[in-house]
Amino acid sequence: MAMWLYQIDQKNWNPARYRLEIWESERWVWHVGKIVHHGEEMNPGDTVVFFCAPSTGAEPGFYGWAIVLEWKEDSQYIYFRPTSPSDYLKMVPWWDTNAKNIADKIRGKFKQGTLWFIPQDLAKEINEGIHQWIGGIGTF
Repeated sequence: MAMWLYQIDQKNWNPARYRLEIWESERWVWHVGKIVHHGEEMNPGDTVVFFCAPSTGAEPGFYGWAIVLEWKEDSQYIYFRPTSPSDYLKMVPWWDTNAKNIADKIRGKFKQGTLWFIPQDLAKEINEGIHQWIGGIGTF
């Protein structure tokens, strides 16, 4: 299964709104704008991590993750269900030097967009980074 990064624009969907509306185990559907997929296709069962960039607001970081339920490429809608530890991360987003470096590697030189495919090595770093951020050991 693959991992994807969904970049939340804090100007249009601020962290307070995200914290209020997004809860683990609920089904959501969001529109996807610009996609950087490197020829990869999104599939049910993939993971999507939610990221707020520092350039769009005062509260950057990784806010949670979810399981992809459906991907409607023709309409560019992603259906997903947030999973643990998303409720924790939305209150204490993962944002440190490691998180910034990983996000920059994923987004490359073009940091404006909505959805990026995450290479396997960086997906592993995200798993480990989130786990370390919340105080766990090992990986998810």
